Amino acid sequence: MTITAFTTAEKTNHNSHKFGFTLSPTNYGYWKTMIRPFLITNGLVGYIDGSIPCPSKTIAAQPAPTPNPEYTAWIANDAHIRMLLLSTISETSFKHVQGDTSSDIWLSLERAYAPHTSSREYTLKTQLLKIEMKPEETSATYIARAQEYSNALANIGEPMKEKDIVMLVISGLREEYNSLKSTLIARQPPVTCLELPGLLADHEYMIKKADTTIPAAQAFTTTTSHDSASSGSPLPADMLQSLQKLMTQLGVHVQPAQPQNQVFYTARGPPNRDRGRRGRGNFNNNNNNNNTNSQNNRNTCKPSS
Repeated sequence: MTITAFTTAEKTNHNSHKFGFTLSPTNYGYWKTMIRPFLITNGLVGYIDGSIPCPSKTIAAQPAPTPNPEYTAWIANDAHIRMLLLSTISETSFKHVQGDTSSDIWLSLERAYAPHTSSREYTLKTQLLKIEMKPEETSATYIARAQEYSNALANIGEPMKEKDIVMLVISGLREEYNSLKSTLIARQPPVTCLELPGLLADHEYMIKKADTTIPAAQAFTTTTSHDSASSGSPLPADMLQSLQKLMTQLGVHVQPAQPQNQVFYTARGPPNRDRGRRGRGNFNNNNNNNNTNSQNNRNTCKPSS
């Protein structure tokens, strides 16, 4: 293969490409995924992986060695690729840049962010297998942490299956996500890594919304108890079904309040004095009548003189 220097048009085409972001200590996997296709498309990856090695400086000839034009072209091309790589590296990651060729820079970054050692593989797999959602951690932060471990494993050539990553993330969710866990695990087709953030974010929103209002179970019990006491009849079936459906969506399992015995009180007016007077009057009249009858009886029984 004959090596020739890049033309001005080729260099301009390379330099005009705009990359979405620069390399940082936390996004090496994304950076590699972004820049490697660019190198392959433009025929530059051979300088990175060593498939286009540096030729010798001179060519053996008589009576004396002569300069090798391919060596000069290779050095110029490699310097151009090296500048392209450096333009995609942030200041915080620049400290890991080492070497004089584009291949040296590529390998130094790989050693810094994706060292393929047995201890590194064990650490990453252990962190992912034991991952748990922290008490105050949001679902987005939790998933990003799991994705970071997953990307690091992929960078060292030990990627995990997507379905296994999803299952590990679901199993590590906090208790308030228990009502969602069984749904996500049993869903067909299985939940993907792209769907999981949205599903957890929706559930998280529902939890926060429920916390800022009257507790759902209390509101449901109060509503049913109040309506039953005021109207004397249960809620309509369609309304009760709608309330129960809403409680299920919120992840709260409730039961309608049991009817309680009620005591009814009636107003008691002041005592009727007339009634009392009439009662006492009748009593006196009865006594007078009794006395008269007794006197008559005595008179009747008395012998005549």
